[in-house]
Amino acid sequence: MDSQIKIHKNVLDKQTYENIYEQITSTNIAWFKVRILDEKNQHQFIHKIYFENNVTSTYFETFIPLYDKLDIKVFSRVKLNCNWKQSKNEQLGGLHYDFLWNKNPVENVNVAIFYLNTTNGSTLIEENNKLVEVKCEANSLVVFPNTYKHTGTSHTDEPFRYVLNLNYI
Repeated sequence: MDSQIKIHKNVLDKQTYENIYEQITSTNIAWFKVRILDEKNQHQFIHKIYFENNVTSTYFETFIPLYDKLDIKVFSRVKLNCNWKQSKNEQLGGLHYDFLWNKNPVENVNVAIFYLNTTNGSTLIEENNKLVEVKCEANSLVVFPNTYKHTGTSHTDEPFRYVLNLNYI
């Protein structure tokens, strides 16, 4: 059976990637601390870019080169996640679906995770009752159906782990 998990490396040209990375790691971006999936003891910083059918950030246009690669027709949600270095690797919030309707995962929605830097934190995706580990490598992208549960893991090597999470049709 062919995997529905697609991993792409070196997604953007070097200059475009470096420009995006510089903007996201600058002191100009506003990050907001939130609980991860309502876990009381796990937090991360997020920056909402597209939420509830609206562009919510001036950084929306920053990612147009990436949107073009994905051939997005309709946005559902776009957000940046920033996790800080931990003392051990562990799941962040647990396996989940990004987009639910009546408590069921929406079938025609795709999930894409774009990795802005390289860390030893990974993404775990459940496919056919098995966990597939995707390494967090700068300028790489993983795309999979919203019907697959997934979770991030903490990292222990770099000060921060930056990823862009997109839900789209």
